[in-house]
Amino acid sequence: MAALHSPRREAFAQGLARGAAPVTAWQAAGFARHMGRANAAAAEKDVAARVVEIALERAGGGSTDLAPLIDRCVALADTAGTFKTAAGMVAARGLLAEAARLKGLLPIPASPPRRRLTTEEWVAEYAPKP
Repeated sequence: MAALHSPRREAFAQGLARGAAPVTAWQAAGFARHMGRANAAAAEKDVAARVVEIALERAGGGSTDLAPLIDRCVALADTAGTFKTAAGMVAARGLLAEAARLKGLLPIPASPPRRRLTTEEWVAEYAPKP
């Protein structure tokens, strides 16, 4: 199913799929606050179907069970390891690292903290140069 015909109704469905209350999603989509209309719109077939579709997309195809994916990564790593080449070993290492990440054994890489530039630093860095 494609996006809903109205951008505001699509935004409403997106909000519902994120778990927002109908009235909150209704207002966030740009509609005027009207509790009855928000609840009625949430119950409409096209909106409800779109919410389910969005939720499935967010869940990665509908399955939240990672065990088959992890098993497949390990099996592919075993196959790649039998090639006894550098490329095979790199592939095996990558697949095993991904399986470990999915299992939660590896920490999620953190982005470095951003430091807010002062006005003088920003001007020195990004101002037009003569």
